[in-house]
Amino acid sequence: MRNRLAPWLFLFVPVFAAANPPSASYIFPAGGQRGTKVAVRVGGLFLHQKCGFEMLGPGIKAPAFLTRATTTWFEGPLLPLPDSQRQEDYPKDMAGTLDITASATPGIYAWRVWTAQGATPSMKFQVGDLPEIVENEIDGDPVPAKVTLPVTINGRIFPREDIDVYSFSARKGQSVRCEVHAARLGSPLDARLEVRDSQGRRIAESDAPTGGDPVLRFTAPADGEYHIRIDDVRRTGGQAFVYRLTLSSDLHVERVYPLGGQRGKSVDFEIVGQNAPPRITHVMRKQADAGRHLDHFKIGTKYSNPALLDLDEFPEFVFEKDATKAIAYPAVLNGRIAKPGDVNPWKLQGKKGDTWNVDLRATRLGSRLDGVVTILDSAGKQMARAEAGANDPSLTFKVPADGAYTVQVQDRFRSRGGPEFAYRLRIAPPEKVGFRLWLASDAVTVPRKGTGKLKLNVDRLGGFKEPIRLTVQGLPKGVTVAPAQINANQTTVDLTFKADDSAKIAATRLMILGVGKIAGADSNRTAKLRRAPGAHTVDSVRLAVALPTPFVIKGVYDMGFAPRGGIHKRTYKIERNGFDGPIVVSLTDKQARHLQGVTGPTITVPAGVSNFTYSAFLPPWMETGRTCRVCVMGVGVVKEPDGSLHEVSFSSVNQNEQLVCVVGPGRLALETERTSYTAIPGKQFTIAVKINRGQGVQGPVELELVTPSHLRGLTGMKATVGAKEARGQLIITCDKTLSGPFNMPVIVRATLRQNGEPIVAEARLDVQP
Repeated sequence: MRNRLAPWLFLFVPVFAAANPPSASYIFPAGGQRGTKVAVRVGGLFLHQKCGFEMLGPGIKAPAFLTRATTTWFEGPLLPLPDSQRQEDYPKDMAGTLDITASATPGIYAWRVWTAQGATPSMKFQVGDLPEIVENEIDGDPVPAKVTLPVTINGRIFPREDIDVYSFSARKGQSVRCEVHAARLGSPLDARLEVRDSQGRRIAESDAPTGGDPVLRFTAPADGEYHIRIDDVRRTGGQAFVYRLTLSSDLHVERVYPLGGQRGKSVDFEIVGQNAPPRITHVMRKQADAGRHLDHFKIGTKYSNPALLDLDEFPEFVFEKDATKAIAYPAVLNGRIAKPGDVNPWKLQGKKGDTWNVDLRATRLGSRLDGVVTILDSAGKQMARAEAGANDPSLTFKVPADGAYTVQVQDRFRSRGGPEFAYRLRIAPPEKVGFRLWLASDAVTVPRKGTGKLKLNVDRLGGFKEPIRLTVQGLPKGVTVAPAQINANQTTVDLTFKADDSAKIAATRLMILGVGKIAGADSNRTAKLRRAPGAHTVDSVRLAVALPTPFVIKGVYDMGFAPRGGIHKRTYKIERNGFDGPIVVSLTDKQARHLQGVTGPTITVPAGVSNFTYSAFLPPWMETGRTCRVCVMGVGVVKEPDGSLHEVSFSSVNQNEQLVCVVGPGRLALETERTSYTAIPGKQFTIAVKINRGQGVQGPVELELVTPSHLRGLTGMKATVGAKEARGQLIITCDKTLSGPFNMPVIVRATLRQNGEPIVAEARLDVQP
């Protein structure tokens, strides 16, 4: 494309079209083992031939740019109406290699991409410790891939209705834990796991909880081979449906009780897990900040997986030992609703005028408890109550008089309870006065001579009400930002970035700092993204000054009938608005509807030309009667006055710019004498065919064999059915190195060219060795 898109300088452009800002869809594989190099594909929209790239966090060396690679594509099963009428994205792959050093910390890293037309918010990449493999993606029915435990498998459910199957050996009595990371990495996959034995009998299964990922652990009933299957519970799939599936018989802590402890103190934990002892004493971290964090248990000479623990500074109590004690505030109370209908009553001494901040911590620590907290006075009168909604319950209680109070914890539903229903109840003074700044996004796109907004949220702690002065570090020349402060009591603000016509087209890393008065002194905070435990901190923003697209592609609405298996055309006009360079036109990454197999060429509209015709090919298996809507994209290269070159693009899903037709029956038909054949290495077989030409269709027909890329050693000698003939044959040669898997049909394709355009028919054949 570089040769076709010579740089063109425009000095005056009276009108600009909207840009196509980039978006990121996935990274595949979605993670890697530390101490290894990983070739990755980043999929996204409007990334063009080259895009900027960064991996945030220490220990991973990443390229500064990614370059266009061949995008893996599987069409998948026919998508019927009305699903085929939905909007569909077609991400393109960009390639690069990550060097994950041995010093990288296992956990979640963030990555971002950008182009001359915008920056994308960060997405997730996971670093692990176990050996890793990447799925060998092939089309067709699932074929088990052999793996050796322990292993982390990187794969994706693609195309729709895909099922991935992996086989492994296990001994009788061996425990195997199977865990998916998908939704937690931002994948749209709603995963389901199923384990079967060598006879196909189901041994275990697990669906993803709402917003989560499935986990299962099973004990092998006998020595032998086992299969684990993963698919999407909705039978969907796509390029972005990436996953990491970890299979292991190693030590793994799944659940602990209590759910945390006091900073620097020894805690006696109950443990549930794989190859884990029932109890262990563990010293909580001394230097770590209070709150959720990940920690490893040392069990013998081994360290466990990171377990989620809650760390606090106040004295701790456990219900089973301390339920009858009169507990002084502040305190952290650890308990669990051990069986359905249980209520945990805690006795606390209250002092008139004290303010209790009561915070139940359960679901955020992995508990199943849907909690209710009730405060009663010494006479049993209810003084306060809070119950879980979208989050764990919390309340503020001002003690009205000295005396004994009871704080009760229970589940909202009396039918629920068990060891998984644990909690930590923190009863503490109001938080210290302070504030935290949170980024709603870590990327902002600002068109040159335009504006872009970034939301900033504020947590005001302990009654902090003061204004907060803002400073943006790294702001490029020609870009300004307002407002300069967050007003008193304000909890959110939209920062408006404005780029003037002198701003350079580039992506810059910024940091946003806030300064507020606490006890008369300045206190500084850096704005960050909220993160899950184990994820690296993101405290920067990628600001892209974007170059608007000068040209616009216009069309006039037109809809007619078009036979499948042929070409459908339409003409477009380019409003160049001062841009005189060549424009490369292809199918756009963002379509108004699912393409259903429609393909189109990449063409170049020469410099200065303002009209062109685009041709789309409708495959012969398209659903007839549906309305096909195809959208195109134009890409040009703009040369800035400073000599820098930038790719810009335009596309539109407006119906006037769509190539629209109602799909009708094909004009050429192909029948094969048989629908299945046996392939013998070193031999040949013949496929007899019959051709039916539609009205007005004349000419010879070329026959060819189309095989999937993973099927090797099966070739067809091209043949021609004469213009006056209706029957022909295709000779198939089976090489001695014939190999599969033979997990999908091969295609016999018939092509007749009329007026230089193809008319195509296809037939699917089952070939087995």
